[in-house]
Amino acid sequence: MSTSDKAVSLPQKIIVSLQVGGIFFAVANIICVAIFAYTYISVKNEPKTIEVKGSAKKAIISDIITWQGTITARDPDLVKAYDKLKNDADLVADFLRKAGVADKEVTFSAITTNKIYKREVVSSPPPAGENIKTGVPSALIVVATNKIEMYALAQNILIESRDIEKVASVSRSVTSLIKDGVEIESYSPRYLYSKFSELKIDMLAEATKDATLRATQIVSNANGKLGRLVEARMGVMQINPKGVSEVSDTGNNDTSSLEKEIMAVVTTCFELE
Repeated sequence: MSTSDKAVSLPQKIIVSLQVGGIFFAVANIICVAIFAYTYISVKNEPKTIEVKGSAKKAIISDIITWQGTITARDPDLVKAYDKLKNDADLVADFLRKAGVADKEVTFSAITTNKIYKREVVSSPPPAGENIKTGVPSALIVVATNKIEMYALAQNILIESRDIEKVASVSRSVTSLIKDGVEIESYSPRYLYSKFSELKIDMLAEATKDATLRATQIVSNANGKLGRLVEARMGVMQINPKGVSEVSDTGNNDTSSLEKEIMAVVTTCFELE
């Protein structure tokens, strides 16, 4: 090939390359425009939503009471400790019957046995590597031995009843048996509500209704129109003593009060028209 032919072919190659590059950039521009257009249309057509929280509160009165007590008997002789505990349990059972508590509402647990070992005061040994110095008293320490000093037997009593006042009274008066030699400990009653599952459904409906009213008011003030409910998420329930408004991330479940307040919170999401 001559020098003149090479001079002619080089510009032609450049022209062809530019044409191919132009086509490529043109196609790329078309694709980019299409992507931007699709994104714009998708965003424009995506439904607008509003998220609003609603709440509902209701006063409830517990309808079940539970009470627990513990009887303890101690003696160096295991059999005597058992006989003492059995006698004390009979005294408690008789006390509960006279107080009007039905036998079917009372449960006596299995007996637990705890061994209490003797302790002795001994002289502590000298530190390692030191000689015992005469005339210097050794330190005294208390150590446990393998000799049993006493057996401690315990039995729990549980009452579950719907007679709130009767069991509450028993929880306060049962310790009068101490004067008869019964070692008994009475714990505070627990107040429960048996219809919580049914109430939870009603509270969800009330809280959702409250959220709808709030959302309607917000949208109306902005000259908008509220659409359909898209989602409703119920938070944890808060059950507090009457007049208390404590909130916990895991939910409160008060059992110390007869009168309670239950609060439910619902997070709702509505479409906007």
